[in-house]
Amino acid sequence: MKVTPIHPVIRNISDCGKCAVRENSLFSDFTDEDFRLIQAPIEDFRFTPGAVIYKQGDKVNGLYTIRSGMVKLNRLNVDGTQRILRILRIGDIIGLEASLSQYYENDAVAINTVTACRIPSDAIARLDRESPRLHHNLMKKWHETLIEADQWFGELTNGLARVRMARLLLKMRDSDESDVSSLFSLEDIGSVLGMTIETASRIINTLLREGKIRRINGGDRHYQIDIAALEKESQSSAL
Repeated sequence: MKVTPIHPVIRNISDCGKCAVRENSLFSDFTDEDFRLIQAPIEDFRFTPGAVIYKQGDKVNGLYTIRSGMVKLNRLNVDGTQRILRILRIGDIIGLEASLSQYYENDAVAINTVTACRIPSDAIARLDRESPRLHHNLMKKWHETLIEADQWFGELTNGLARVRMARLLLKMRDSDESDVSSLFSLEDIGSVLGMTIETASRIINTLLREGKIRRINGGDRHYQIDIAALEKESQSSAL
């Protein structure tokens, strides 16, 4: 695994309280006393596109909070193929199983450049024992993860191909700019939606021609979207 740490590598614990993604993290309602319980340095990492953050079956060494970028969670199927289970973004937690298990349950791979901070397993265990706030937040995150996983499976694997693409574009909207959607490679889109690369490419090109999406800055990953048109599309039963 190739990991490029941000400089400085070790962060001061007090910085966690000032983190831009804190309100969406496990530490949203932490007090100064809770932060002191961590008793371990929080490391910042920078992962290049395609870097493996951890692999299915690796021994757990902590959980990660995404500060920028996107991460895909892959699960190895019995036939040797891989399935993308979820796409995680800013403020999401990678490796929640670190609080309950000794081994990671899937692969976590950076889709684009990702920055993330890692909280060591022993710090999580200590906080889970001694901080009711963290225990509550862990259970809340688990609940949110289960709901979102069910939504991903239900909405993105059922229905006609074009309907699934519209739903994906709506799900991948920017939190600050709701009419901007960021996607990933056609191969990953195909894996998420259960379609071929050719089908994914054809549908995107059709939506472009129809004016329902528009490439931003000439790129092929970021789109300005017609929200109303895609919401109607996402409920359609016909191509």
